[in-house]
Amino acid sequence: MVEEEGTDEFAHSNNGTRVLQSMQQLEKAVAVARAYIATHPDTLLVVTGDHETGGLSGEEFDATDESGHAISAGDGPFSIRGSDRKFTIDWTTSGHTSVDVPVTASGPLSDSLSGKHPNTYVHDVLKQVLAPRG
Repeated sequence: MVEEEGTDEFAHSNNGTRVLQSMQQLEKAVAVARAYIATHPDTLLVVTGDHETGGLSGEEFDATDESGHAISAGDGPFSIRGSDRKFTIDWTTSGHTSVDVPVTASGPLSDSLSGKHPNTYVHDVLKQVLAPRG
């Protein structure tokens, strides 16, 4: 299991640059897991977060748009790879929110993780995979 604690820490400080760097590291870790799964298709890969922090939202960059103040100040602009367009990150808080977090999964039982569920449901699915086989 890979935990990307930096993303939470950087979202608490509303640091868009570091959040994006942290997400790039998570993307690399998931690529390693996918490579493993390519030769071990009986492996369940689950990627999720335990909560959302910062009320982060992405917007198309507009130089005439206000950037907010204090916590709601925006970060950016950031380049979009393969495009001449840019985006900014806006924040609504420096704390945790009640926003649902996505769960992506592939492999055995991954279909069980589609839809909207309480966070304890992920544990219920993982418990099936990790249960001792008799």
